[in-house]
Amino acid sequence: MRRILVVLAIVLATAGATALARADEDTDIDMMRSQTALNAGDIPQALEAIDAVIADQPDYAPAYLVRARIWMVARDFPKAVDDYSQAIADGFGQKPYVYTMRAGAWAAGGDYARAIADYEQALKLNPGYWPAIAGRGTALAESGDVPRALADLNRALAHDPGDIKEVLATQHVQVQSRKGPPQQGTNTLSITLHTAPLMAQTYTARGKLRFDQGAYQDALADLDEAVKRLPALAAAHFYRGLTLLTLGRCREGQDEFKAQGVRGAAVFQAALARHHEAIAKAGCAVQAL
Repeated sequence: MRRILVVLAIVLATAGATALARADEDTDIDMMRSQTALNAGDIPQALEAIDAVIADQPDYAPAYLVRARIWMVARDFPKAVDDYSQAIADGFGQKPYVYTMRAGAWAAGGDYARAIADYEQALKLNPGYWPAIAGRGTALAESGDVPRALADLNRALAHDPGDIKEVLATQHVQVQSRKGPPQQGTNTLSITLHTAPLMAQTYTARGKLRFDQGAYQDALADLDEAVKRLPALAAAHFYRGLTLLTLGRCREGQDEFKAQGVRGAAVFQAALARHHEAIAKAGCAVQAL
């Protein structure tokens, strides 16, 4: 199952004076410009802006987080891993968030062993870190470790954390006000993790495992939740379709295979072939799928 790419908002905010005139103002502007371009789908412009920051400040860890996000959207997972690793080396080695994001890059590229190792490092730093629990559960499911996967997935799905906001770094800076002497301000790097896609992915992973175990009604309940949260998730539609077919709900199951990204995907066709006998036993035809 192809993993979802989690999109994060990395925000630089400065407070403490009425107006700013700082030496690193160009850095902040380029960081914002890069993220704005990425949000608009302009990857070359996003890279140009963030590369300017890195060329000027090669040890500036937040810039590598921004560029890693760009590589993830561009589906260049090895480069994303490299930039997350650089961010860790340049000062974020105690942040579970960064290890979790690098784990996601490993997993997106199919290296589940390294992904699991990074998720576990994140959980050493924060044993209750929800994104790492959910991510490790999905990676364990993909690697075939069903008991541990279910333990993590059940734990993650026991509650919905909503959006997760974190402060990664806070730095005191001198700022120039319009009136009066320089004042002390605070430059804060924060992130917002939107967990709805992760919830959908986690429900899909558990639904797939339940389907494989023959618990079709439980699988359907999980896949219903996944589609509610992320209607464009092809894997959720595919496994929901398989489940409905196996339950003998042929028309509904066939309709799920009309979702974008399902038809023709090699990984889905292989899964369909593996479960052909169970579907046929339920009385549904799959020749036209």
